[in-house]
Amino acid sequence: MGLLAALLALGMSSAPGRRELRWFALCAALAALLNLSNALVTVRAPLGLLLFASRLSMLLCGLHAAAWLKYGAAQEQRALRPLERAIVAGGVFLSVVALVPGVVLDDRLLEREVPWLGLTYADAAPTMLGQVALAYHAAVLAFVFVRYAERRLRGDRDCTVQCIAIGAVLAGTVHDGLASIGAIRGPYMLDAALLVMVLAVGGSLTRSFVGNARALEVSSQNLAIAQAELVNRERLAALGELAAVVAHEVRNPLAVIFNATAGLKKAAADSTDHRTLLGILQEEAERLRDIVSKLLEFARPRPPQFAPIAIDELMRSAIDAALGEAGAQADDVELEATDGLGQVWCDERLMRQALVNLVTNALQTTERRTPVRVAIETVDGWLVIRVADDGAGVAEELRERIFTPFYSTRPTGTGLGLAVVRRGAEAHGGDVALTTTPGGGATFTFRLPHRRDSCVSE
Repeated sequence: MGLLAALLALGMSSAPGRRELRWFALCAALAALLNLSNALVTVRAPLGLLLFASRLSMLLCGLHAAAWLKYGAAQEQRALRPLERAIVAGGVFLSVVALVPGVVLDDRLLEREVPWLGLTYADAAPTMLGQVALAYHAAVLAFVFVRYAERRLRGDRDCTVQCIAIGAVLAGTVHDGLASIGAIRGPYMLDAALLVMVLAVGGSLTRSFVGNARALEVSSQNLAIAQAELVNRERLAALGELAAVVAHEVRNPLAVIFNATAGLKKAAADSTDHRTLLGILQEEAERLRDIVSKLLEFARPRPPQFAPIAIDELMRSAIDAALGEAGAQADDVELEATDGLGQVWCDERLMRQALVNLVTNALQTTERRTPVRVAIETVDGWLVIRVADDGAGVAEELRERIFTPFYSTRPTGTGLGLAVVRRGAEAHGGDVALTTTPGGGATFTFRLPHRRDSCVSE
């Protein structure tokens, strides 16, 4: 039971705020070993083994008392005071000396019969120094008991169990010390006292463990409720943000449409102004259609559908689409592709959309002076696509927000382009990162596993 209590305390000591239980684990382990060594003095065994068991018992008794002193200090979350360190040092010294033959214990056995119990004790008789050592160990336990009693009187109810445990061990130590020198006749009581100690403190730890488990269960339930409320609030906040973006993006084209409509009413049917205003109406209506399409695409994404795709052809197609969307020329993009890329298992629609957004974003960056550079290569089993420009770049504080939905640095942007890029990368088990281009600008690195035969959505 002592070893079980030691293992229980050692396991619980890993919990936050319970590191002091390591010292009780030591107390319980020493108590178990002390019981084992004491059991040998009640059986017929060779003289040398009985003498060794007696010396071992004296050693463990002193170490047990010192461990209790350290346990008490650890419970108060403090180091040993100078007096306590001196007490521990003295107890450890007397315990170690007990192993030296003839110093603390004689080399002769003292037999005591307990007829009503049917036992005969045969252990080494203590020398004068041995009697001092027994008294010293008892005094250490009494010192620890007084400390716990003082804390209990100050209102620390947790010390009640320790008072019971250390009081039982102290009583057993005093009784057995008197019995060992023949002052009283009777069985040794320290073994029973150690059992009381283990049961008292071990039971208290078990109740504490059960109480903590129940409190943790309640906390988990409360956390789940709070998390659900937080998710609901985040959804409402996202809806509010989405509504603000839609209102902002739709308001401007609508204003242009209304102005153009008013102009149409005044302009002649075959006039140049009439045709110009109709062109404006069509342009702004297409802009509204694109905004709604992007919002629906982001809000209701479909599961990825993987198939073998020639990545270099897909990249060229995406570049052509980006050039048209940005109103740029063919020489505004330079493509560098490693030979032998072959086909890659991916979702063609997601990949094309992500690549179009990356190249369009680079083409529309401000202060760009040279063509956008697109490079494709394989690195350690990853397909790596880099889109670099030499424009104004992205400020350090904005680099995390740049992938957030509905966040845009351009007045006419929806803030969904890079969010879609990140979603596409994650759907393929990859990622996307933003770094600074050497010499100025921004470089987006899009990575996904270079799977040739299968692809599983992460």
